[in-house]
Amino acid sequence: MVRGRFTGHGQPAPWIAVDFLRVEDGVLAEHWDVIEDEVPREQSASGLPMYGDAFPEER
Repeated sequence: MVRGRFTGHGQPAPWIAVDFLRVEDGVLAEHWDVIEDEVPREQSASGLPMYGDAFPEER
């Protein structure tokens, strides 16, 4: 699993992207992408940011 935050794409919220890779015998067997908007503090059920230690509006 590889994850990252992407900004500057013209959308109101940064994106959180996760790439899931399955490797068999050193060869890439499958790959999935998951992309969703990073949520602000008021939408976080846990009260914690999705990525890192700060919410988008606090950066």
